[in-house]
Amino acid sequence: MILGYSISIPDNDHYMYDNLKLPVCAKYMDVYSINVYDPDFKFKKQRMNISETWDGFLIVSELFKNFCEKEDYSGLEFISLPATKKFYWLKIHNVKVFDSTARRTKFINYSEECLGFGGVYGATPVCLKQKLSLEDNLFRTDICFGDYEKKSPVYLTGEVTKQKLKRAGFKEISFEKILDEYQWQREGKDPNAIVIG
Repeated sequence: MILGYSISIPDNDHYMYDNLKLPVCAKYMDVYSINVYDPDFKFKKQRMNISETWDGFLIVSELFKNFCEKEDYSGLEFISLPATKKFYWLKIHNVKVFDSTARRTKFINYSEECLGFGGVYGATPVCLKQKLSLEDNLFRTDICFGDYEKKSPVYLTGEVTKQKLKRAGFKEISFEKILDEYQWQREGKDPNAIVIG
């Protein structure tokens, strides 16, 4: 059964953290727990309505923001980027629990001092704990994936939202099915030997 879709978003060839001094423990955190952005961040690729920085920030246009507001989606926070008008850091507060055991996600380089992992790998295909269809809204996983301070969540949506995004013309987004069970699970295989993610 299809539960929903993970959203793939193109990189915009920018870093948010370039001019910021982060705390020592940032390497064992993620963009949501660090929760700092550069007010002087300049975004040059302004034809992109939705994209992601190399360090995991979801950047959206005013057009995308207006779409979400028109649809009355809750749990979304749009943080203005003063140096790039009409663009926002979109923080999604609607969280779905990722099944890291089923996916065999790897957590490496744990820091006792900072209480976090330096790397988290094994995000796709997405495995969710709750086997229910995703509602009409935008979501993210509770776990963030990647290296050091660049760790970010996987973004998710349901079938209805997928169709609305397509009709609205947000062509940058691609969608990957989230299933309640995968063939490699039924066959008892290791997803890391099959999928890069």
